[in-house]
Amino acid sequence: MKSSDTKMELVRRYLGGASTLEEARRLESMLAVDAQLRRDYLAYARVEAGLSSKVRPKLVKTAPPNRWLAWRPLTAAAAGIVFGMFCTSLVFGYSMPRMVERVLNLVNAGFEEPLAPLPDGIPLRFGVWSGDFSEIVGEQQGITPHEGQRMFRFLRSDSNDGFPARAYHGNMYQFIDIRPWREAISSGTAVVDWSAWFNCIREASGKPSKFEASMWAFAGEPSVVRKSWEEKVHQELAYSTWRVVADDDPKTWQRVAGSLIVPPDTDFLVVELKATAADETPMNGVVTFAGHYADDVRMVLRTNAREHPQKLTQASP
Repeated sequence: MKSSDTKMELVRRYLGGASTLEEARRLESMLAVDAQLRRDYLAYARVEAGLSSKVRPKLVKTAPPNRWLAWRPLTAAAAGIVFGMFCTSLVFGYSMPRMVERVLNLVNAGFEEPLAPLPDGIPLRFGVWSGDFSEIVGEQQGITPHEGQRMFRFLRSDSNDGFPARAYHGNMYQFIDIRPWREAISSGTAVVDWSAWFNCIREASGKPSKFEASMWAFAGEPSVVRKSWEEKVHQELAYSTWRVVADDDPKTWQRVAGSLIVPPDTDFLVVELKATAADETPMNGVVTFAGHYADDVRMVLRTNAREHPQKLTQASP
């Protein structure tokens, strides 16, 4: 098999969710040094994500048709490398566009404020953590916060709103108003890089838990999210998600990260943190988490400085 064929087979396996950890790491190393592979990777990712629902129905289950913005981390990495090349290259004597980064402020992103998140399910307003029953704690069960003195702890897989009736995962959300950055995202090329850290104690069953973080883009008012997800109509404009299997080591935190290209008609973003129990058979519809934690959630907006040279000094309503 030709070297180029071998590389593309790694790409196909990764985007199809069939690659091993070793294969994913090999591909990541190749992307860092092979400019042609980066171009091929991004082109293939766009083609794959644009396939019809008859060919790839699982894509349509989690995103509206014709949305290909849910990039895997290596896709984001490949794009980031390409963007980085653009940012520093000179072509025929002209400097290429420079990407400007701005932190998008989450309320209590590091969970240093001791006030517990709301157990009210999917939020109905901006700037609050709300989801399933949880708490904010300091060091406990041999786990030290990833940063600062406190961290988020998943407690149960249910909330006061009773949706869904049965679940084996705990969820937490926050909505971020992106309308103050309307000019910055108007070109359709703005990217939000997001990340969160997770940890848990060793499971008594010996089975591993899973952690997941996601970013969603919506238009309209915050109430559209709960209605959309309860009715399973999937009105999000775009999404980005990634998960990790717990490493069974409470001494190490695991990072989950991704990137989202923000559609220009986005009004707000939704960040979601999720813990999935090792035993996926809840008793009486509710799972209790023995020791599952999250910390240090971050979001950074990257946009083209040349397109909006005066717009990124600060967000304005």
